[in-house]
Amino acid sequence: MVRQKAAGIRARQAGALLAGALVLELLEVRGSAPFYWTPLVLGLTYLLAAVLGGRRGGYWSTACVLVGWGAGVAIVGSAGPSLDTSGVYLAGAGLGALVGAGLARRAFDVDAAGMAATIVLGGLVLALSPQVSRLDQASTYVALLAVIAVINAGLAVAARGRTGGETAAT
Repeated sequence: MVRQKAAGIRARQAGALLAGALVLELLEVRGSAPFYWTPLVLGLTYLLAAVLGGRRGGYWSTACVLVGWGAGVAIVGSAGPSLDTSGVYLAGAGLGALVGAGLARRAFDVDAAGMAATIVLGGLVLALSPQVSRLDQASTYVALLAVIAVINAGLAVAARGRTGGETAAT
């Protein structure tokens, strides 16, 4: 179900998601940054979208988990610690979920099921990436962010059209 949000929030979040897609494109697709930065860039993109939406504006669940998991991936990729890779990834995602639970206690719109779904989706991407080569290419995630940005922009326009202006966030 798509939640009702104020048109301005959706528009700002669309801009953040599009900016994240551009950063990922410039750093990894056209630049020389290694792919292991992708989850952290995605997490920071969602964090920016969440901040722009305020406590009740959404994206907090996804942001918390992706920032935690992405930090674990970046640590393993850049430093190569002599630790089990899966364990570092799992600890990062768990740490992100703990931060999300703390934010939920402070009236942020963080949903446990949303965090769990993000972890499951991330795990599936990791599990399937050896068989589906597109899953380990930054361009895939650039396209996904761009699509989500366009959806948000469309929902912002629709919300403005329904009310002739801003709609209340629920």
